[in-house]
Amino acid sequence: MNEGERETLVVALDHAWRWYENRRSRAMTLLQMLFGWLAICGAAYGVSVQADEFGLGGIVCLAAAAGVIGYDVNSARLRASAQLAAEAVAELQGRLADALSMETLRLHQREAAHRASPRLLLGHELGRWMTALSIIVSVALAFYTWLVLP
Repeated sequence: MNEGERETLVVALDHAWRWYENRRSRAMTLLQMLFGWLAICGAAYGVSVQADEFGLGGIVCLAAAAGVIGYDVNSARLRASAQLAAEAVAELQGRLADALSMETLRLHQREAAHRASPRLLLGHELGRWMTALSIIVSVALAFYTWLVLP
């Protein structure tokens, strides 16, 4: 492999890494926004129930559920996009390690070998269960607010 091919390989690796990093960063920002949204919804729910505005309280609960659904859809899309880049990073790191005869450059593969597998419950990731539970609780709280509290 000549010097120009190595430079092209380094540029491709940098591009793939930036793609991966961008998607993961956006996913973390999305998670922070979800926490902010849920805090606002929790405060709005408390105020509406205290003011005996139970209809509004139920709507706030449904808005919280919609926020969780929106987060779940967008975070799944971002994770899939980041995974595409992770595969490219692994391949490019392997090619660069071969070209430079440096096995220590296979960082992605070495990290993946030591990473714990995701926690599963009944065949699904724990995060998916938390999302489903959050939606169920929000919808149940809306109906509770509408039917039991007044």
